[in-house]
Amino acid sequence: MSESTNNKKKELIIWHEFDGPGDTSIEVLEEICRLYSERNDINVTTEVMNIKVMGERIGEVHRGGPSPHIAFAPSDMVGYSDIGNLSKVPSDQYAGLLSERVLSTMTIGNELYGVPILNGNHLVLYYNNELFPQAPLTWADIEEAAPALLSQGVTPIAADLAQSYWFIPFFTAFGGWPMKDGMPSIGEPAMKEALAFVKEQIGQGTLASLDGSNGLIEQFIDGKIGAIICGEWIFNHLDKHLQEKLSICRLPRLNAGQALTFSSSIGFMYPGGSLESEMREDILDFTNFVLSEECQLMWANKVQRIPADEKVLQQLIATSSSNKAEIISQLQFSQPMPNDRSVIHVWLSIAEGLQLLPNHSVDDAFNAMNKKLEESLQNAQLA
Repeated sequence: MSESTNNKKKELIIWHEFDGPGDTSIEVLEEICRLYSERNDINVTTEVMNIKVMGERIGEVHRGGPSPHIAFAPSDMVGYSDIGNLSKVPSDQYAGLLSERVLSTMTIGNELYGVPILNGNHLVLYYNNELFPQAPLTWADIEEAAPALLSQGVTPIAADLAQSYWFIPFFTAFGGWPMKDGMPSIGEPAMKEALAFVKEQIGQGTLASLDGSNGLIEQFIDGKIGAIICGEWIFNHLDKHLQEKLSICRLPRLNAGQALTFSSSIGFMYPGGSLESEMREDILDFTNFVLSEECQLMWANKVQRIPADEKVLQQLIATSSSNKAEIISQLQFSQPMPNDRSVIHVWLSIAEGLQLLPNHSVDDAFNAMNKKLEESLQNAQLA
């Protein structure tokens, strides 16, 4: 074996979910990878992809598809623990560093299938305070402002309603919940009512559905949309562009009830049983580095994300701007993301119906959701 081969550094591969230009988290992750690679005898390499592609690729791991050492993704993807062959994580190693609530976001049963790195991941209402001088806390506030905004060519409110996660606030406002008694529960009247409400509001022009990675963000920054439902993860990008025009409040209350958002975490998962490989110690050492105060502060200070480390989070709260403090305060109104293995079938099924909703009837969309759910559960042998 040649000397160059002997001296070749090991490589650690990370798949990172990337949500378009507004997702500035990749900047910090790449800097952290560079720092770790410089300080250690290992190269840490990132591969970015959107969440749909990541889900598909992790879903193929059990069939022999390629897998990284680490997947950096929303915590609900621990639902892929079987099909992604996710390694179990030694929970006692992180119990003193991360709160029980944060660790629970990546736990199924009593087993930890990932390590939370960032907290939050919840939806809020961002609004342009030059277009909405007062916070639109109710849907009635939005409808009242709609005629004047529409006359100026401004869409009152928008969201990415092709995505299941963005639809949940409407579903919950009508009393729905994706899981009940450990089983998917999207085939109930609340789902049909939420679909009908969204279709009606889009038809009236009050609400628009736009791609969350690009069109939604760009049009809001350009002043073509008054308010958007979007995630806390986009705050840094909006803050840079809108500055004093940007305000934040809780998701609006509909006549039917309060719109609710999930909260969760974004963390490291270990597909393909990577913690059982010869890279185990390298993977855990890098995980610990990312959870260090140095790195957690980088997420907080450079891209205004919410760190998982409780001590660093308290430092952030003490020094936050009013907008950032508002985003953190919204966590108290969120509900923990269900992370049962069946949840992935819920997301896939809701998305199936949402794809049909713009050009088909509410009944067509509703029926498509439930047909997809039945097929998905049968295929997974969960029915």
